[in-house]
Amino acid sequence: MGYGACDSFCGDAGCDIACDCLPQYCGPKYTMFGEFLYLQVTDVDVAHAQQQDGIGGAGTVPFGDIGTIGPDFNPGFRVGGSIASGPSSSLIVSFTHFESDAVSSIDAPVVPGGGGAVGSLVHHPGASLTASAGSLDATYDIDFQLADVMFRTVWNSGPRHELGFSLGAQYGHLEQDFSQSGIFGGGQGGAVDTSTSIDFDGGGIKVGVDGERQFKHGLGVYGKLTAAAMTGRFSSRYAMFNRSTDQPLAQANWKDDRVIGQFEYEVGASWKSTNERWRVAAGYMFSYWTNAVTTPDFIDAVQADNYTDVGDTMGFNGLVGRVERRW
Repeated sequence: MGYGACDSFCGDAGCDIACDCLPQYCGPKYTMFGEFLYLQVTDVDVAHAQQQDGIGGAGTVPFGDIGTIGPDFNPGFRVGGSIASGPSSSLIVSFTHFESDAVSSIDAPVVPGGGGAVGSLVHHPGASLTASAGSLDATYDIDFQLADVMFRTVWNSGPRHELGFSLGAQYGHLEQDFSQSGIFGGGQGGAVDTSTSIDFDGGGIKVGVDGERQFKHGLGVYGKLTAAAMTGRFSSRYAMFNRSTDQPLAQANWKDDRVIGQFEYEVGASWKSTNERWRVAAGYMFSYWTNAVTTPDFIDAVQADNYTDVGDTMGFNGLVGRVERRW
């Protein structure tokens, strides 16, 4: 967006009269941008262990903390650029990458008279295992990548504002990896690792709207909203493995084709240099993946041996900082 800088680009209201731009163009011809993301994953924490007053069976009750694991804030990035395709339209490409990780450890509680243990909440109930007298350790990683190709056109503009509409396509990749390790008792006891891995690959149509309002000294506010429908496949795997005996205790591999939604909105403040060749923005973003196979839902499905209506919404939210160079 521009507001009168004739040597680079200018707003719709000034192109013909004030700027006399030849050839007429009312926006930057080329842009390159980079964004720093600092996001937290929400709605997918896994309750994986429970402190209790015995190894299991009749008379054993919860006795202390529930071991829950979920990624906290982690950094990511988005890079991209655009090229003008007309006086008020452009072709935009971008790539987004985000990785998160978390660790958790929970020890046996101190119980009057002894007997404190930690029970796993992610084991299949059919496995012949009791609780652990030691600690249980868990890891949890959630990563995603997005690639977008969008055609944007100016919907409405003036000397100090611009509204745009975008239409294009999006490819998405989502990974979720969870693992728990501990030494358990029972008939199949030993050092048991329980893990899940969920991958999604898909693509589809994406639309968006965005707007910005300029004030004095290059300052402004902005907002944008995008929505995508991606069709693809979830490949989900669950495994319990006894490292002490080198024996698998449980396995479940499940694939499911589905359409998921990916919605994102962001609001913030911006600043542009006097010649409008640099733009800096900072805001807060919310992103949601709907109808996704999530780790806690998949573990519940395996434990219940029921894969009907497995799906939930996964959220990402956090800070966004952007630097943009315009020509």
